[in-house]
Amino acid sequence: MGNQLLEVVGRFVIYSILLLVVNFLSAAHASNIDNDFKDAALTFAKRDMVSTQRAIAMLEKVLEQKPDHLDSQALIAYAYAHEAFVLSQMGESASDYQNSADAFAKAVLAQQPQNAQAKKATVFLLMMSGKSADARKLIEKDLTDKETDADAWYMYALTGDADKTVNHLNRALSLNPDHVWIYTDMAFRALKMGDAAVAEKWIKALEAKRPAVSEVPLLYAILAAQKNDKKRAQEQWAEFVRRSPDSPLVAKFSPTKKK
Repeated sequence: MGNQLLEVVGRFVIYSILLLVVNFLSAAHASNIDNDFKDAALTFAKRDMVSTQRAIAMLEKVLEQKPDHLDSQALIAYAYAHEAFVLSQMGESASDYQNSADAFAKAVLAQQPQNAQAKKATVFLLMMSGKSADARKLIEKDLTDKETDADAWYMYALTGDADKTVNHLNRALSLNPDHVWIYTDMAFRALKMGDAAVAEKWIKALEAKRPAVSEVPLLYAILAAQKNDKKRAQEQWAEFVRRSPDSPLVAKFSPTKKK
């Protein structure tokens, strides 16, 4: 009888220890995922191409481990949507990014209708679909004069009245003077309009704020090509490739060596 009791107690103790180990590992796993998400969010906050690609890779790994991690779904939707927006600004197809952003944004908003990142992703998707008025209405639902999110003012400028665009951009830059998206987007728009002088102004402003980002040589390469300066265009493109070798643009436009 005594031996049986000891055996039962021993089994209970072992079971308890195993349960504690399982709970500890589960908590540690959840903690690691949350930390990985925070690292991705901090990386994405830099807002340049290389950082965005790194953040996307980090978020994809998080979602491989925990597919239902809503914060990661929302942030990757936003990152995908902006990447698609940048490519569309250059006249390039971005259907993969666009479709993924749409799927993640809808999945998140179905559970969290007020999720800020998913709503921002939706704004970019609406703009790419030619629905700027709808995008503007979506922003206006939450935007107030006390808004401190530079992204919100930047997107509002893109969807708003032309005469108020500068004011909204200045508001965004007052909140984040180093916001790569703003300088890059304004330079792209000037280049599309054939206004090289304005484009160069925005590029130089970006270079002064964030000289190491890959957007600088990319924009200089496009500007040089527009001016028919083939040598400088090639030099700047080579520098862009060096800084951002994993960019979708590199895969699309850089020549590959035949074996």
